[in-house]
Amino acid sequence: MADQAKTPRRPPDAALPRTTLQEELPPVSGLMSRFNIAFSLMSIIPLLTCFYLITVRFFSISILEGLNGIYFLLALVIALLGLFAGQQLIRDIIRQLVAANVKLARLNDQQAAFVSNVSHEFRSPLAIFKGALDNLADGLHGPLTPDQVEPLKMCQKEVNRLARLVGDLLDLSRIEAGKLPMQKHEVVLQDALQVVGQLFGGLLRERGLNLTMELPQAPARVLGDRDRLQQVFVNLFANAVKFTDKGGLRVRLLQDSGTFQVEVEDTGPGIAQEDLDRIFDKFERVGHGAEEGSGLGLPIARDIVELHHGRIWAESRLGQGSRFIIRLPAGA
Repeated sequence: MADQAKTPRRPPDAALPRTTLQEELPPVSGLMSRFNIAFSLMSIIPLLTCFYLITVRFFSISILEGLNGIYFLLALVIALLGLFAGQQLIRDIIRQLVAANVKLARLNDQQAAFVSNVSHEFRSPLAIFKGALDNLADGLHGPLTPDQVEPLKMCQKEVNRLARLVGDLLDLSRIEAGKLPMQKHEVVLQDALQVVGQLFGGLLRERGLNLTMELPQAPARVLGDRDRLQQVFVNLFANAVKFTDKGGLRVRLLQDSGTFQVEVEDTGPGIAQEDLDRIFDKFERVGHGAEEGSGLGLPIARDIVELHHGRIWAESRLGQGSRFIIRLPAGA
């Protein structure tokens, strides 16, 4: 392990914490009040124009006499009517947008509730299937023939994959509902990263990949949920291993003023620039081997990082591997 003096990279604008449409849109009453004030100020413009035309020395009160006066007053009335019509039109548009936003928020809540309920219902039968398959594999119901071992292993693999998917869906629904359980304590990032590195040691050796970890000696302490942060690192390690055929992973922990930065870099095929913006979207699967995943690992990692008041983003070029970067505020 070596101390790192290099200044961490600054996150791109796209890495700023997300906000939903409902969060971006001000309350209806406040929005309409600001709108009315703006249009009231705009209504003064024709009056100020009249005042200017009447009072400057190049014009006189005679501008309002005769036919010219009629034309001038008619122009003023038309301008005011135009402002009024525009006000009503934009008011109607705002109301429609607010109504559409409320409807979308309601539908999103219903969808999240449905996914959560279905995921909960799936957990029990999956647990039963998994237990029964494990018992069969352990020989509790008698020895298996060679022809039975392979399909049993296949079933175990698929049940485990479904269990992970159900777990991801539950986490996602809890995050969106603001109900993800979080127990925040002091976490030393070196310890969490080393635990995850040990978890992937066997798989890395099996695939012929190496793991380099560059961690500073001084403990990098943050305030957070240890299990959730390890879940983020597991997702990044798993993603890197899945897309890397040769070479390996490099993990670095850097420190800047008041923040710690974790970088997980692989030597895989890389990600196209046009895909970088959507790899953190739900159910998006990009690149070679993407069909094996659920498309939820990175979105969940992003949400957990943001719940820790941090940021996560990716840097990559095709043929040059990918680097996932997490920045977390230092804890007391």
